[in-house]
Amino acid sequence: MSHLPINNLSISYSPSISNPKLNPNKPYVSKLVNVDSITKIGEPVDKSTIPTKMMLNLLKSGLTGKPANEKLFKGRSYEDWVNMYNLSHQNAVMPVVFDGLEKNPNIKIPEDVKTNMQINKHFAREYHGQQEWVLKKFTEMTSSNEVDTVQMKGIGFSMNYPNPTSRFGGDIDIYNYKHGTDPSDPKNNMSFEVDKLAKKYGMEYEDHGYKHSQITYKKMPIENHRNFLNVESSPLAKKMNKYLYKVLKPTEEILPHGTKILVPSKEFNTVFISFHAMQHYVGGGINFHHLADWAVHVNKHGLKVPEEAKGTKLEEFMYAFTNLANKHLGTNVKVPENKKLEDSIFNKILNPNKTESGLTKPNTKNPLKIFAYKYQSIIERTARQNEFWGTKNTVAGNIFKSFIQHLKNPKTFINVFTKL
Repeated sequence: MSHLPINNLSISYSPSISNPKLNPNKPYVSKLVNVDSITKIGEPVDKSTIPTKMMLNLLKSGLTGKPANEKLFKGRSYEDWVNMYNLSHQNAVMPVVFDGLEKNPNIKIPEDVKTNMQINKHFAREYHGQQEWVLKKFTEMTSSNEVDTVQMKGIGFSMNYPNPTSRFGGDIDIYNYKHGTDPSDPKNNMSFEVDKLAKKYGMEYEDHGYKHSQITYKKMPIENHRNFLNVESSPLAKKMNKYLYKVLKPTEEILPHGTKILVPSKEFNTVFISFHAMQHYVGGGINFHHLADWAVHVNKHGLKVPEEAKGTKLEEFMYAFTNLANKHLGTNVKVPENKKLEDSIFNKILNPNKTESGLTKPNTKNPLKIFAYKYQSIIERTARQNEFWGTKNTVAGNIFKSFIQHLKNPKTFINVFTKL
């Protein structure tokens, strides 16, 4: 068995690649308007969809082990491969995409693109090991103080992937409860006590409000949850947060280097993973990384929507997300279709810098264009909030909230017209 890393990693890798004919500051942006153009892989192929098709085909192969469609890759240009690489990187799925490439040796790829993908995969593997080491040390600290730590999503969930270290994670999400007590009872939540322990042991600490604090240990961010969801955002979040307590039911998982941790039940993950993705859809920032997690989960466990979610926007989102996984990532779970929502989610993933009205994130310093893009984004985000959270937010109200945040730090006012 290999040893866990004992020092902070200092890893560098190339996040994007180009050649003199390509603009490295202009990453691939799709011109898609709906899912159909990606779903149908027959020739002739719209050139704007090629990199996406290539990425999804290899991602599907990496997740399922099934052969990719080799015909799709024949005659592809260097630019196609670079755009596929950058799209994979932007969506944090490149290590799994590379797993798919390795499963299909007949697919020819430019050597420099392949080398950069290998570097990326190596980084993900090393980072996974570093997260395991940090989690090991952290849970030893909490355990010695009569606290049990449950790791949610992230590195614990990665063990459901065919190759766990290819599932790239950002921070470490944890929930803590008093050892020997019922974890389903919120009264046993030890979040604030763990904050005190972190400070006692010299870890960096920030209070992020009612949902979680952030602890930084060996430069690794750890979200210490007081609640599983943003309970103040909507009645639905409050309702599902209560359900997540009920089904937490921690069990033991063993990570690649032998570290034993606690992870939540499959019922917990059904709601936690989908709700997390839905939050990103509503607020912006959803990507194929979230869809890959969902595909892995429903492929292994199927989909059983809890009674608490029936008739809610979460149920609708679960079905739409499952159908996207069925269409693109090789799952086969029959659920009702909602093409409008499926297309909206998919196009939000594919075009994160484009509003639904068609405004593209401006590559300019023109303050009026920057403000116009931000204003339109707020309009659309407010509409999604009201639809999915059942709120009655207004554009003016959301702008006022932003104003208050800027008021707390006046230096940031200039960013309204200068930064995106």
